[in-house]
Amino acid sequence: MKKYILLPAMMVAAMLSTTAVKAQEDVNPLLKYVNKENDLKASIGGRMFADVAYYHTEWTPMKSGAAITDARIHASLTYGKLFIYADFGFGNGEFSQKNLFAQYTFKESLKGIHLVKAGYYNEPSSMSMMTSSYNYHFISRPSVSQALDPGRSLGATYKFFNKHFFADQGIFSQLKYNEQEEGYQGFSLSGRWLWKPINDNNITLQFGTGLRYQRINGGEVYQDGVYKTNMHVAANMQTYVDETTKFLSCDLPWAKDAFTISPEFLFKSDRVFARGEFIWKKVWKDRDDQTLFESQLGGQQSWTNVEGWRSGNKLRPTIMNGGYVEFGYLLCGKAYTYDDEYGLLKGMGDKGGLELVARYSCTNLTDITDGDIFLIGNHKFYPNGKVVDYPYSSSIDGGTMHSVTLGLNYSFNQYIKIMGEYQYANLSNVYFPDDENFHQLQLRVMFAF
Repeated sequence: MKKYILLPAMMVAAMLSTTAVKAQEDVNPLLKYVNKENDLKASIGGRMFADVAYYHTEWTPMKSGAAITDARIHASLTYGKLFIYADFGFGNGEFSQKNLFAQYTFKESLKGIHLVKAGYYNEPSSMSMMTSSYNYHFISRPSVSQALDPGRSLGATYKFFNKHFFADQGIFSQLKYNEQEEGYQGFSLSGRWLWKPINDNNITLQFGTGLRYQRINGGEVYQDGVYKTNMHVAANMQTYVDETTKFLSCDLPWAKDAFTISPEFLFKSDRVFARGEFIWKKVWKDRDDQTLFESQLGGQQSWTNVEGWRSGNKLRPTIMNGGYVEFGYLLCGKAYTYDDEYGLLKGMGDKGGLELVARYSCTNLTDITDGDIFLIGNHKFYPNGKVVDYPYSSSIDGGTMHSVTLGLNYSFNQYIKIMGEYQYANLSNVYFPDDENFHQLQLRVMFAF
């Protein structure tokens, strides 16, 4: 009797394992090799995105036009429970390394599936960044995810998932090639955990959160052997024909530790989806005040003690945040589908699929101390409403943007899709006082094989 119970269970686990392999590839590859005798499978595929965009701005122009925004070649190899995947990009005329990892399914049971993974891939702390751009329902990810969530890193993770629970966590290096100028490499701890109270063939409802701690160690020599670390935070205007990040960007000198939390939700039925995330990030800073104080002694206007120097060169944490909500309605085509292994909504890819989507997003990279003023001529903040040399202001304004996006997507089949969007964005940034309202129209044609 026991074998009749275990056999269906192992078949389900095997199906989930097969889905896990397919989830890494945008479509079922056209070029495949299967050796059943040795339990070996191999495939080669690729994709290309061609975008056209028109931008209307009030002052600072953006470059309307067309571009090949993404072009990739990928290969995969499955040998028993081992899965190896490599993905390289050629978008915008430049070669770039995308995904390169090995994954092993080491335990399958009635309770769920266990995986280990190592290589170069997205850190598991964000629903938006974990979703493949081919499976995305918008031309661009929300700017808040681009700015505050991590992308690909070199690391290793352990994952467990079943019908109702999902846990993916691991450790990653700060830079994939250890290319910091000085110091030793930093690291991050990332994870994403989900609970799905409802998850069947028709409806999925999930709640969860991502957490990430980042330690920044490498940097550059500032003076007298002091290492100066920096965190650059930036996002484009949710478009890739002109990928400028000047409207939403800032540098956080002396950044040392960063913590990010990103609660999320997802609802999916056959014809409707709704999902969203809120992202909150705090960055703590640290520097060698004693050495920097001693290096300025004897100068024309030197500080006489370290406490005075520190009060004139204030350093405080920076907080940034934002979020988005997205909605979709499938007008034609088969039902929306869900990926248990990644805890994600899959893309629309059936023949004749037509969907209407909408998104609101907010990106806040501004942390200004009460009472500080900004002089555009000097490009500096001054504390307490006074234009003085000291103390330095610790205010940051990387820009705040609210945007609304409406889109209509059509899939000829799983290999060819077309996406169209209109977006209105409202910007507030002291460095661009004359730029407030942005309008853009975008069209994307997508091929995959």
